[in-house]
Amino acid sequence: MISKMIGKRRLLVSTAGLLLAGHAKAQAKYPSEPIKLVVPRAPGGGTDILVRLLAPGLEKKFGVPIIVDNRPDASAVVGALVVAKAKPDGHTFLAADNAFYQNPAILDSLPYATLKDFTAVTMMAQGPVILIVHPGIPAKTLPELIELAKKTDLTFASGGIGASTHLVGVMLNLVAGTKITHVPFKGSGPALIALLGGHVSMQFGGISSAAPYIKDGKVRAIALTGDRRDQTLPDVPTFQESGIKGADVESVWGLHAPAGTPLAVRRIVRDAVAEAMRNPDTVNKLIERGYETVANTPEEHQAQTNALVAQWIEVGKKVNLKE
Repeated sequence: MISKMIGKRRLLVSTAGLLLAGHAKAQAKYPSEPIKLVVPRAPGGGTDILVRLLAPGLEKKFGVPIIVDNRPDASAVVGALVVAKAKPDGHTFLAADNAFYQNPAILDSLPYATLKDFTAVTMMAQGPVILIVHPGIPAKTLPELIELAKKTDLTFASGGIGASTHLVGVMLNLVAGTKITHVPFKGSGPALIALLGGHVSMQFGGISSAAPYIKDGKVRAIALTGDRRDQTLPDVPTFQESGIKGADVESVWGLHAPAGTPLAVRRIVRDAVAEAMRNPDTVNKLIERGYETVANTPEEHQAQTNALVAQWIEVGKKVNLKE
């Protein structure tokens, strides 16, 4: 009996060795084709800008083209579905924003299972959400804007349903007692265009896309989320400094692969993202655009993903996130 058990153990060890050798051989050939980064938002928003900042470093590292594939819709579902259906071979990834983690709490049904059809690679970055208004809006501070909203009908643009730029507006209405009407777009880029054109009163957006227009005086910055001011816009106060607590939702940008993508490959991609973020030129560009880099491990980001989905489901039981 003992000799049979030893024989089985040797067989298992031998089989494991062959599997490891096979994985090592596969990794040695990785990547074997262009890598596609699916962005579920329109060009010009925070997710799109971040991915395009990282793409040159990833191309240099891997020696293959990095294809940024924009698949925008108001809820960031179309792009996610593309990745959910893709081969789990490490050549297709989803560049996710808050909507990915919050959609299970917002949408009545999804064509994929967020925690079953995807596997985490890394939390690329996080950053504050900034509230900007059209120059025609007379309010210059958040208290003034709240008072104005209680007297007249105002609208706010967001990068889409479920995005952090949507949920900050929901939370502001809740804690401030306002009824500012939500107008969702297929990304922060189109939302900003609507604001510049005077089609909406204000926008919750990212510093990455808003900063140039703030500095040119084409929009006015009112406040931003988070517990500290942004170093690139030091004159813009936080919501808390402006007397509003409970509306702090930060933007997060994660990278996810189809379920079944090997952990070894995901670690390779995560390491490449971290390396790209350390490039001095890229570091400066990320800081200028309000990104706080994270680049944690696949295991850490999977735990974050599980926690974020659970957190927003709980919030959704208390607050109507669908408005």
